[in-house]
Amino acid sequence: MPHRTQAKEIMNKKIITVTVGSSLAEATSLMSEYRVRHLPVRTLDNRVVGILSSKDFSNIVDPQNTPVEGLMSGPVEWVESDLPLRSAILRMIEKKISCLLIGDSRGDIKGVITSEDLLWFLAEMLEKNEHKQSPFTLFDVQSLSEVANQISFTGL
Repeated sequence: MPHRTQAKEIMNKKIITVTVGSSLAEATSLMSEYRVRHLPVRTLDNRVVGILSSKDFSNIVDPQNTPVEGLMSGPVEWVESDLPLRSAILRMIEKKISCLLIGDSRGDIKGVITSEDLLWFLAEMLEKNEHKQSPFTLFDVQSLSEVANQISFTGL
């Protein structure tokens, strides 16, 4: 049986979060310092209640006095770490999101997968197949959905 890539195999384990009540200025500082584009927003008891994306910051007049919960998106989309990568990709496409939290059965965050992570994974796959018959070429790929289907079809 061919190996099926699971979400946990490509997730980013560097999880930077921001707490409810933090200002957008604090969130911007964290994003810049850790070079991330998404911040899960959690309560003081560590429940994730939303996600903040760098795209959420456009047209903000006063980031110092604007709380993150005013701009965060929710509810947050989660998948378990052993979910096949293809299913995670299709969830992202279906929900039109660029970040998916990876958790365990208790709901603890174990990592994140972003659209950028998927592009890096695709680039690595293409590089590995550069000198042999590739399961797909750039000319064959019309959408991320097709990439997900190719990943499933080839057993990657």
